Amino acid sequence: MFTFKKLFNIDQNAKTVKGIKRGFQTAVMYLAPYKTAGVNICPMAELAACWKGCLTTAGRGGIALANAVMNPFGIEVPDNAVQRCRIARTLLWANERDTFWITLHKEITAAVKKAERKGLTPCVRLNGTSDIQWEKFTPYYPGGFAHTIFEMFPDVQFYDYTKIGKRFYSELPENYHLTLSFSGASARYSQMCFDTVKATGCNVAVVVRDKAAKQKLLDGGTWMGYETTDGDESDLRFTDKGKRLAVLLTAKGRARKDDSGFVIDLD
Repeated sequence: MFTFKKLFNIDQNAKTVKGIKRGFQTAVMYLAPYKTAGVNICPMAELAACWKGCLTTAGRGGIALANAVMNPFGIEVPDNAVQRCRIARTLLWANERDTFWITLHKEITAAVKKAERKGLTPCVRLNGTSDIQWEKFTPYYPGGFAHTIFEMFPDVQFYDYTKIGKRFYSELPENYHLTLSFSGASARYSQMCFDTVKATGCNVAVVVRDKAAKQKLLDGGTWMGYETTDGDESDLRFTDKGKRLAVLLTAKGRARKDDSGFVIDLD
């Protein structure tokens, strides 16, 4: 049985560490994306064709990437401790929901206290490598009432990327910021992205092949008519200024070789 020590990674990756210079401490929860743990926690992964090039293989999650193996759930992933921990967290979510919520509450509480001790502002990403609609869940925490996790921590800023466009048409918690994630893998999905940005004013994250392609778009000032911004400067999407922005990100991990249309190439 796979095990893990904590649900959250706190400022232990290159991108979230950049937020410290801006006064923020970021806690990110990395689960096993798509069907990696035997349960699909990324419902748009096939239509957007993002599961093969998922960020889960970036950084330490990509150790032994060249020797990826078929895991017990029929998905090929690198065989390393990082991936095993992500599967264990996901199985806790899928099979022991009450324990998951209690653990989540305790760890966010601890993360807030840690940030306060350091003089930083805490923020939380629940979907580091997943796409769960957290706003739809009202867990019962012992001794309390049914609330969303956002209501339990009203003073904490939560943020995520998502490929579920319909989320932007509902009223989201005030302390939860979402950025739509683009993919050109299918005409249906890409059109949904354009329609959603136009209708709701949300920002859209666009993964480009490399730094040179990203810089070309930044120099040009627009992508598909949307003003561009460099999403790799920090992970703090809730600080992006403006609406209908194209947030440019360079491909990482397996995504560098993605040919599905999820990663954008410039002609």
